Amino acid sequence: MRCSSFFLFSISLLFLPKTNFAQALLTKAEAIQITLANNYDIKVAKNNIEIAKNNTSRALNGYMPVVNANAGLNASLGGSKQRFSTGAENTTSNALNWGNNASIAANYTLIDRTREAVMDQLEAVANLSDLQLRQTIENNLLTVFNNYYEVGRLSQNTAVLEKTIEVSRQRLQRAKYRYDYGQGIRLDVLNAEVDIQRDTINLLNLKNQLSIAKRNLNVAMGNTINTDFEVDTLITYQGSLTLEGLLSEAKRKNILMQLIHQNLAISKYDIDIIDAGKKPILGANANYGFNFSDNASGSFIDISNSRGLAAGLTLSWNLYDGGRREKLKENAQINAENQLVQKEQILQQIEGDVINAWDSYQNALFILKTEEKNLAINQLNFERTAEQFKVGQINSVEFRQAQLNLLTAETNLNSAKYDAKAIEIVLLQLSGRLMDGLE
Repeated sequence: MRCSSFFLFSISLLFLPKTNFAQALLTKAEAIQITLANNYDIKVAKNNIEIAKNNTSRALNGYMPVVNANAGLNASLGGSKQRFSTGAENTTSNALNWGNNASIAANYTLIDRTREAVMDQLEAVANLSDLQLRQTIENNLLTVFNNYYEVGRLSQNTAVLEKTIEVSRQRLQRAKYRYDYGQGIRLDVLNAEVDIQRDTINLLNLKNQLSIAKRNLNVAMGNTINTDFEVDTLITYQGSLTLEGLLSEAKRKNILMQLIHQNLAISKYDIDIIDAGKKPILGANANYGFNFSDNASGSFIDISNSRGLAAGLTLSWNLYDGGRREKLKENAQINAENQLVQKEQILQQIEGDVINAWDSYQNALFILKTEEKNLAINQLNFERTAEQFKVGQINSVEFRQAQLNLLTAETNLNSAKYDAKAIEIVLLQLSGRLMDGLE
């Protein structure tokens, strides 16, 4: 009995007034905003775009002149012996010779078709990075939406179970009154206590699931992990969706289709780069140099220095490379053909995914309507059962069954609402509409 009283006291703690612990409402728009600002995958994808843009700079691709400066100092100590045809000899020992030199040279490539083709390809790669960012955002938003709606589902299920426990508490109180006044039996009191214990355990488990779901949402958004909040549990559906429209948009706007189109464009530049290697390269150079040397006494030249400016043009042309370029071009063409095959495969997969998701969506909407009707029936049944229970026409077991039926109907309806919404989000992603309005 003491254990039972303590348990009932613990139950009462769950129903303390909550007005002082109101949590901030996190709207879906705010969740999107936090995700775009804080999500780690999105941050990395944005940094990759900056790298891709830097790779397209003219300075990084040989469009700017290169200037180099060089300087040197040298010295030697030694001797020599020379005999001339006249019979005279010239001998030196411990002779010190030294000198220095300096130069500055500039080189600039005037014409290089390969450089231009590579530049075009890098710009296409930068565009690919933009699409990869969009893909990253879509994938993370899909995770955020699913977690957001999971928090909503669990929140509503928690509210339903709390309401059920409140009814069970009233039933327990009524059973006690009836027993105290000799109109009931002890078994009804014990059954009511057992049911409250079971419902309370279920509520504790549900609240734990809700806490986990909130942390998962915080992680997906890149938010502080223990931030607490409530979510908007109002669910609305897109009323204008059609299978034909979704299939048409998926072929044009699905991110996988856009990525394969961009990769095809990049592959075409591989062929352009190979063909550009057959063209000559024209460069210009200029050089200013200074040289000075101081030779030992007795040397043929004692001191010398020279300075001057030189400029010129260079032309290089790889006329034949042993057939290497032709084989590279064949491989590039085969790679482009493979990507065309992948495009058809992806298109077929997307069409199948859209049709499957559409069928699941229609089924989910039908289940939703069925669960709404089922809830109305169970609500009416519970109300009538409660009236009969009050006047003693039915026992506590029958009342409990009606109560459980109502609880099941309410939780099933919540699941049906969020299941339909989750499938709708998948349809929006497949059709490329998930980010509509975010750009």
